[in-house]
Amino acid sequence: MKHPEYLLNAKSLFAHLMNTMEKLDNEEIDISKASAISKLHNTAQGWLNYELKRTVVSLNPEAKEEMRNIELKNFDSLPQ
Repeated sequence: MKHPEYLLNAKSLFAHLMNTMEKLDNEEIDISKASAISKLHNTAQGWLNYELKRTVVSLNPEAKEEMRNIELKNFDSLPQ
């Protein structure tokens, strides 16, 4: 199965997922492979949603500055 180099948006992710479903229907791939692809798509969709919400928040200058401060913090150094 050829994998696209970039799945840039929700529309292309959905198209790829539908292609996967078609391959599953045609028995070109098995259920476990389709399930793995679906899980990856779910993760990618989560990142797309995060970026969309981050963009909306960053339109507010005060929120953008606070977000920058949070993202620059080193959370590995927080006490347990």
